[in-house]
Parts: sequence; structure tokens; C-alpha cells
Amino acid sequence: MAYQVAATTLTALGKEDAAFTAMERSLVAIRRCDDPNLETLAASTLSWVFTKQGRLADAERVALARAHQIEPGFRSGPEDLALWGVLLLRAATAAVRQTKHGTVTDLLRMAKGAAESMGRDRLVYATPFGPTNAGVAKVNFLVEMEKSDEAVRSARTVPDLDSLPPTWRARFHVDRALAYNDLGKDRASESALLLAEQDAPEWMRYHSTSRRLVEELRGRASRGDAVLGLADRLGLVG
Repeated sequence: MAYQVAATTLTALGKEDAAFTAMERSLVAIRRCDDPNLETLAASTLSWVFTKQGRLADAERVALARAHQIEPGFRSGPEDLALWGVLLLRAATAAVRQTKHGTVTDLLRMAKGAAESMGRDRLVYATPFGPTNAGVAKVNFLVEMEKSDEAVRSARTVPDLDSLPPTWRARFHVDRALAYNDLGKDRASESALLLAEQDAPEWMRYHSTSRRLVEELRGRASRGDAVLGLADRLGLVG
């Protein structure tokens, strides 16, 4: 688990090669464990590392291979459904960046079905999954597919956002900000970014997409706009 935390942190900081080394060590340690769920978590983390490295086909393959191995049945409990659903969303993340929109739709449909079967969101090994996280993922995929109008509408239907960890909520607000920015709604985009900062200020400082969007909005801002203060807090100069 420590190696996987290291891998996710290093990946978020843009140190994907070091993250991959941490994942290799995690897999060695997992072979000595008696918890099969740790292998599932490793597949999820490795898929994300591959995605950040741009190895999208590998990311999709790793997540789907493990998802097929653990596919739940009628008597599966919420934890099994959650772990399976997380893998489907990992695969969909890689697929959407390969513009495989049909695959994304199919994976999201299955993940949503698993989430609805659970009834409510759960935190499984520090990873959230349930109706809320499936809804947040849908918004992200719509933004990636440049369907900004639909993303904004879908964001309004996401239930129980407070059930998610702060960084998940922040990423959701950044996706909303991206959609509003694409639609030319600077003030709405700014408001969404401020909510993201409120939820996870430290994360915002290192999140490249957030920083890039704040810089873009700052370039169009007028004196007194809140985005100028946000840019200062993120350490953006110029």
C-alpha cells in the first residue's frame, strides 16, 4: 500500500518513471500478501500510471484484463462491485483519450450499473466508487469528448458530491470549469475553479490542468476578478 501511495503521488507530480518503479515494488510485495484485492488495486494504479505516461493502450489493457478476472456475479457484495467499477472507469479514461467513444459509452454503462447495484457510494481501500463517482466520471468523459453543453447538464445531476474525498470533488469542479471555459462562460468557469480550490488548495497548486486554465482566464480577466487572486495563490507569475 505504501508503494502504491508513492506511485500515485509521484504520478501526480509528473514523475511517471519513478512511479512505475514504485509499482514494480508494490507488485513484488503483493505476491507475499494474502489479500487478492491488493492485486486489483495495483492494476488500477498501474493503469493510471500508464495513462499519465501516454501508454493508453497498455492502460486500457491492464484495467480490462483485471476487470475480466474479477467480474462480479449476482451474489457479489458492494466491495467487489466497487473494485470492478473502478477498473472499468480506469479503462474508460484510457479509451476516451484514444477517441474510442463507443468503448467509453459501454464501459461507463457497466460501471453505472455496478454503482446503482451498490445503492450508495463507498470508500474501498481509499478509493471511492458508487453513483456519485460514476456521475463524476461521466462529466469528465464528456469534457474529454468536447461535449461541453452535455457535461454542464450532467454535472447538475451528480448526487451526494460531499461523499467524495476532497481531491475527487476538486477534479469534478475543474472539469466543470473546463466545460464552462469551452462555452465562453468565464465567470462560471472562475466560480468552479474557486470551489476546487476550496476543496483541495494544495492539490490545485500542482495540478497542471488547473494551472493552465487559471492562466488562460487570467489573460482575459479584468481588474478585481477573483481569478487574479487565485492565480497569485497558485504561485503563477506574469
